[in-house]
Amino acid sequence: MAGVNFHVPHDLDVEEAAARLLAGLPKLERSIPGGGQVAAERVGADGMHLTIGVMGQKIVVRSVLTEEAVSGTVEVPMMLSMMRMQIAEEVERSVGRMLAKPVA
Repeated sequence: MAGVNFHVPHDLDVEEAAARLLAGLPKLERSIPGGGQVAAERVGADGMHLTIGVMGQKIVVRSVLTEEAVSGTVEVPMMLSMMRMQIAEEVERSVGRMLAKPVA
């Protein structure tokens, strides 16, 4: 898998950042062209892994949450490697949107 790093600054505590990311996943799932699945898993106190199923492929997002940023790696399978930068940019934009929206 080809990996692309991402970094999204914010000013939230880790738990609030995690809550906002988890709350935004259903909307992210609905926005995947052609349908897709998104699964999230908290890893330790500051980690989160997302698995995004799209077009029969699996994209893995491994992230670390701090009080300053969410950063990590987007792992794109070979079949989608030509679009890895666009996929990573969309992940970064989506993370930014989810962090900006308070949990209702």
